[in-house]
Amino acid sequence: MTPKDRASKKKEKGRDEAPSSVDVTAPATLEGRPGRAMAFRDRYMSARASTESLAASADYEAVLIELLDLAVPLFADWVAIDVVDENGDLRRLAVRHLGCKGSPNDQDHGQCSPALVKLAHDLDEVARRAISSGRSEVSPGVGSAGLPWGVIVGLRIRDQPFAVVSFIVDEQNAGYGTVELAIAEEVVGGFGNAIERAALHQDARAAVRGTQKIASQLHQLIAVSITVAGLRDESEILTSLAGSTRRVFDADVATVSIDAGPAAPLRGVARRGGPATCVGPDDDLANGLPTSGLDSNVPWRENDWLVAPILERRGHSKGVVAVRRSRSEFLAEDDEVLTLLAQMAATSLAAAELSRSIRHSEARWRILVETAPAGIVEVDLEGNPRWWNQTASRIFAWPGFDQDTADHPPPFPESAQPELASIWAEVLGGAPTSGRDYLEVEIKGRRRELTASAALLPTIDSEERSILMLVDDVTDHRQLKAEVRHAQQMETRGQVASSIAHDFNNLLTLISGYAEILTRDLSEDERSLEMVKDIQATASRASLLTAQLQTIGRTKSLQPVVLDPVAVLQSNAEVIERIVGRDIGLTWALNMKAGHVRADAGQFEQMILNLVINARDAMASGGDLTIGVDTRTVSANERDVLEVPEGEYVVILVADTGVGMAEETRRRCFEPFFTTKDPFKGTGMGLAAARRLVEESGGSIACRSEVGVGTTFEILLPAFEGAEIEERPPAKVTRPRGSATVLLAEDDGELRRLITQVLGRNGYRILEAETGEQALQLAHEFDGEFDLLISDVIMGNVTGPELARTLQSANPALRVLMMSGTADATVLDELLPGNNAFLAKPFRPSELIDQVHEILSRD
Repeated sequence: MTPKDRASKKKEKGRDEAPSSVDVTAPATLEGRPGRAMAFRDRYMSARASTESLAASADYEAVLIELLDLAVPLFADWVAIDVVDENGDLRRLAVRHLGCKGSPNDQDHGQCSPALVKLAHDLDEVARRAISSGRSEVSPGVGSAGLPWGVIVGLRIRDQPFAVVSFIVDEQNAGYGTVELAIAEEVVGGFGNAIERAALHQDARAAVRGTQKIASQLHQLIAVSITVAGLRDESEILTSLAGSTRRVFDADVATVSIDAGPAAPLRGVARRGGPATCVGPDDDLANGLPTSGLDSNVPWRENDWLVAPILERRGHSKGVVAVRRSRSEFLAEDDEVLTLLAQMAATSLAAAELSRSIRHSEARWRILVETAPAGIVEVDLEGNPRWWNQTASRIFAWPGFDQDTADHPPPFPESAQPELASIWAEVLGGAPTSGRDYLEVEIKGRRRELTASAALLPTIDSEERSILMLVDDVTDHRQLKAEVRHAQQMETRGQVASSIAHDFNNLLTLISGYAEILTRDLSEDERSLEMVKDIQATASRASLLTAQLQTIGRTKSLQPVVLDPVAVLQSNAEVIERIVGRDIGLTWALNMKAGHVRADAGQFEQMILNLVINARDAMASGGDLTIGVDTRTVSANERDVLEVPEGEYVVILVADTGVGMAEETRRRCFEPFFTTKDPFKGTGMGLAAARRLVEESGGSIACRSEVGVGTTFEILLPAFEGAEIEERPPAKVTRPRGSATVLLAEDDGELRRLITQVLGRNGYRILEAETGEQALQLAHEFDGEFDLLISDVIMGNVTGPELARTLQSANPALRVLMMSGTADATVLDELLPGNNAFLAKPFRPSELIDQVHEILSRD
């Protein structure tokens, strides 16, 4: 609950809270241990930046919990934070005390002294008093012998009770003095200030979003009024207003009707996905649409409709404007917007009253236009401004409109004049409205992007004709929209990639599994054995493709280890030389003392191989390839350009002299699924996977390329300063035959048969289940206990982890082996520790048997 919500809830209960104060009821002569207080204050000042950063995320409780780490044991032996809940009662948020290792509540005291425990429980009433009064309290109070052992500081946000913080020292430490009390209030107040600033920031953002919505609707309303002002035929007015009303509300259906008068009955109807049209009373499109039968002068709800009357001068309704939408509910502001549209309809339908209504409401519309978030400019037929509102002044950096500026109007920016002249010419040529989605304009040395639309204003009597323009600065909005669109594309691609990888890994497990079984059955048939080995190699290549898909979809977590890039390149040198071939000269530039980095080992090797393959494909006619490793120090001046923090880095360089890339291709080369290779020769995932690996390892990857010259990829990874990790060769495993009972839960029937066959050959007894529900039923009906559960992670309604938790709750000794082609070993965190293992798909039968034997062999 936010501070704003709590303040509102407190006001509803009608409590008369005392104002916040720092008036501590301890004598000013008390002296404690000022040194620990000053150290506490210094520690708070050092951590204040991170505290304000937490507050910016609106996680107010996390902000307060940071206080515990600052106070214990430096300033207090026991600290508790109680927050005011929605009912006005205190709720224990967190407690920290010496010897209890940050228990989330005050029940597990561990090594805390009994005296300290008693002191903590004696503060409940003092805490309630402090939060109610807003003043700090000490315990024991004035008149007691010795220094106070407890200080309780109330925290108020927006002058409403929010939390109370209690500090206690035990009898072995000196009590609190005046300095400690003041600093305790200062630190708690600092946390309160950070929370209050974050709350104010949230309110401001909400207000901006509301303003943007109103601005959008207002922009459309003004455009509607300009369009219908020049129409004189009732059917055209109703058709135009129905279509405009539907767009303003993003409604499923909008209708504008005339139910009284010479043209009645007549109705304009606009439905989502179709054009607006005008229909008579006998038309099927008119069935079920609201009419003006209800005698009301204000908007009302009629079933799913929001309806507003079209009122004549005498206050009688001559028709209605109504909208219906299923995507969201109508708000109070929608009543006002629909009322404005109904007013437009009434004004447009009464041409004789239009001019009088405009004159009578001129002051009201002037205020509306002046405060509009969109720039509004009236220009003459030569394009000279005649009038503009405050928003136009801000957009174009013009002075405010008055008599002096009207006599000497400012010009439009030179860079915008050609486009604006084209808009004016289209309007003067007979187009009802004209506009441009984006205008790139330089204003006061800054490049801005504007939207502009124009319409020819109707003339009254002998007035000169003029053009009304609507202008909006969409620079920030367009950038945000592009970022959101990119994020949505990445999310969609990730979901598709994850789905493909899941199904493909099951298929690869079957291919690899049966191929390994065939290698044993065909041990004497060398020709067939060679073909089976080709199948295994192809399956391995396909598994690399699914790994890349999972990287793009972020469905598989990276597992970083400390590695030596030079050693990795040397171990893969033979593979790289085969990939490059004889027509390409390969140069190694390896600094043997470059150091170590921390990254996912498998992904790192795959990244290098992908870059080498791309370089080879770019040099079809031969060339030179350079692979290097070196060190680099990034200074403060370079960090913004390289997009990494300053410090020491290991540089991996892959440079070719191939065909190179055009600028547009270079700019998009890291996009997932973007490739310039022929079909079936490139997936467009290699560079995207490389960028994810590098960025999540704390580094950056850059591409420099020139057509006809070549391409260079430069990778910066933070140098790892820890001790080198010794890599040990894997131990050889002997696979004894098993005798355990296994419950197998796998929704893929073919994969389930393969696993059953492999386990059966090795002496295990298997019970098969297609779903988690079926596995639970088998476990319930089985006379005895299973030794091992083997389950897929993702299975219909009951997932693998849910199945394992249920079975382990009844049998804690049950061993569990989880399989998945998209998840990782973190799924085991939900299970009982020590009895679990994870096997990633695709896997070979030998890997399955090794894993089963290993988990069953654990003590």
